[in-house]
Amino acid sequence: MSKKTMVFVLALLIGLTWYPGIIQSQSIKDYPAKPVTLIVPFAAGGGTDIGTRIVAKYAEKHLGKPLVIKNVEGGGSEVGVSQMIRSKPDGYTIGGYNSASVILTTMRKASYHPVNDIEPICLVVSDPRLFAVRADDNRFKEPKDFINFARQNPGKLTIGTSGAGTSGHLSILALNKAANAEAKPVHFGGAGLSKAAFLGGHIVAIAQTYGEVLQMIKEKKARVMAIAMEERLQELPDVPTFKEIGIDLVISSNRGFAAPKGTPKEIINKLADAFKKASAEKEYLKEMENMGLPVKFLGSAEFGMLNKQEYELYSVLSKELTQK
Repeated sequence: MSKKTMVFVLALLIGLTWYPGIIQSQSIKDYPAKPVTLIVPFAAGGGTDIGTRIVAKYAEKHLGKPLVIKNVEGGGSEVGVSQMIRSKPDGYTIGGYNSASVILTTMRKASYHPVNDIEPICLVVSDPRLFAVRADDNRFKEPKDFINFARQNPGKLTIGTSGAGTSGHLSILALNKAANAEAKPVHFGGAGLSKAAFLGGHIVAIAQTYGEVLQMIKEKKARVMAIAMEERLQELPDVPTFKEIGIDLVISSNRGFAAPKGTPKEIINKLADAFKKASAEKEYLKEMENMGLPVKFLGSAEFGMLNKQEYELYSVLSKELTQK
């Protein structure tokens, strides 16, 4: 083989080695070149589904391609999340990723790890846990009355949840631990049933999110005692946080988006940027306000840290629950 031929072959081999990388870099630069499938791991028509459709409508304008909603329900979000995780990590299949998706992995063996098997994109909603009593229940004029009742009357402060093992249930366990109290969780088959029991006087209080009690607040049927946030909720400026009354309790129903592990960081950043821009639009904020969904944006790194913190918190609470 001549020296000229050897140089040509060597150059060809080097070119072939670099070619896949060149193609990949070009595809990332052009992303998205087609619609992106967004898996909602819950049934159509629910709060998560509606909220996702609202934010997707605004985010896709900034992304440049449609976000196509695909509902994949089952297993408390495990079926849909698992399908997203098993998808090709090219940015064309992403999924909703909520607190429920983290909690279920602490309650039983799941098909994914909530921190290690995903690439967090961003948080878009943080719906804080709150505890409400009926508006006409004069035993609880102040938040401290509520806490003192739970401390002085073990098991008498009955608080309704949407079901055993839900974030509402675990929030009561967290409250008991933080306040050195003994409130009693009472489980129902969904938020609607727990609210009906609450309004009917069958339970003393209810543990829900802001969005789930918004209508009862508007109708002056419920009063919120305290809210589990770092700072007061803008929509409820007169309601104190638990921290304000000396109880270290911060717990929310968080809703965001994730991609399969290995999705390039450049793609994650493009997606997060589209959702961030959507989160600043006045029309979007108004629609979410009407739905009772408090908007809070966190980027990929911050959302990843939040997922880790939730996993650690709920792992402890779930362990305590199974030991009882």
